[in-house]
Amino acid sequence: THEEIGRLQAIRPIVTMISAPFWGALSDRTGKKKLILISTFLISAICRLSCAFFKDDMQQFAVALCLTSVFYAAVTCLLDSIVVSSLNSKERLNFGKLRLWGELGNGISSTLMMSVCSNEAYGFEHLFVVHGITAAVAVVFMILCTPSNQYNQNQAKQMTKANGSCNNDTIDWRRSLLDVFTNAEIASILGAVAVTGCSISVLENFSYINIKSLYKAHGQENVLGQEISMYRVFHTCGGMLTWYYSGTWQKKLGPNGVIIASLCCVPLIFFLYAGVGDGLDVRTKIGFAMAEATRSAIFAAMWSSATIRVNMICPPHMTAVLQAIMDASYRGVGSTVGAYVGGFLCKKIGIANTFTLIGKGFVSLLCGALFLSSQMKLNAPK
Repeated sequence: THEEIGRLQAIRPIVTMISAPFWGALSDRTGKKKLILISTFLISAICRLSCAFFKDDMQQFAVALCLTSVFYAAVTCLLDSIVVSSLNSKERLNFGKLRLWGELGNGISSTLMMSVCSNEAYGFEHLFVVHGITAAVAVVFMILCTPSNQYNQNQAKQMTKANGSCNNDTIDWRRSLLDVFTNAEIASILGAVAVTGCSISVLENFSYINIKSLYKAHGQENVLGQEISMYRVFHTCGGMLTWYYSGTWQKKLGPNGVIIASLCCVPLIFFLYAGVGDGLDVRTKIGFAMAEATRSAIFAAMWSSATIRVNMICPPHMTAVLQAIMDASYRGVGSTVGAYVGGFLCKKIGIANTFTLIGKGFVSLLCGALFLSSQMKLNAPK
């Protein structure tokens, strides 16, 4: 049922919100980022594969999904932390050019999934087989390509010494956490990430429902899988282009400037989805494609800039835990709030009206924030 699907979808963001900071703190405390990354990825892959055996048992499926989420919460934040930490200050803006490969993999996998699901000769079971094979390949690349635990530990020691601490045992972790959470810039970045996560969660949960209902209403369900694959291609292209040029934009605007620009573009996605109308002509399909590309581009610009800026200003011994907290803000707090708020509004006023309302509300909030900021600058002592 839709209610059961909603409960299952709520598991990952809630679990991520709780477990991601734990894995980040453990990685920073021990310096064994590579070991934790590979171990959690392997266990999460095994747990995810077990879901195929529990498809007829709701409770066991939920337990398997919960365990998958617990361990996979470490993977994304640790990968980003390892990559950005391995780049020096001059190379840091190239983070997006490395991260775009993740967008490419996501695009290929989602397109493949849609093709398999729409083919009567295959079933969902084949997706788990493909997942097992690709997970094994991913582990090989993690072993060969990520920096060793010894390298991470030596790098952490050098950075903590440069920051005035002798070793991990002398670091005041409580004081460090307090300094982080009282840092206005870090708090602002986490807030912006959470708001973006909330907005994109509404779109991810309900835009495809809207697309599916349109295709069903016009009797074109037979091409739905193929055309959603096409929309996913636009999604991937938008993300990859933004990842590639994110460093250039940050040179011109600065990381905070790109974050603000990304927030200002969020309402555009809602208006694109809401404005496609009830028809299913070329204009509608172009609207869906543009909305998908814009959604992916906004996430890439926001995430690249936030990751680089947080890594620049956070204490050197807390890079992984801050990346994990940012991940929890986006995939935990943002996704959970977005799913519940979006579900409530869509049930009350419909999907298209929900997108229009949120878009207008976002514009109003941005205007209010800009006005407040201008007043604060005018009233600031000179």
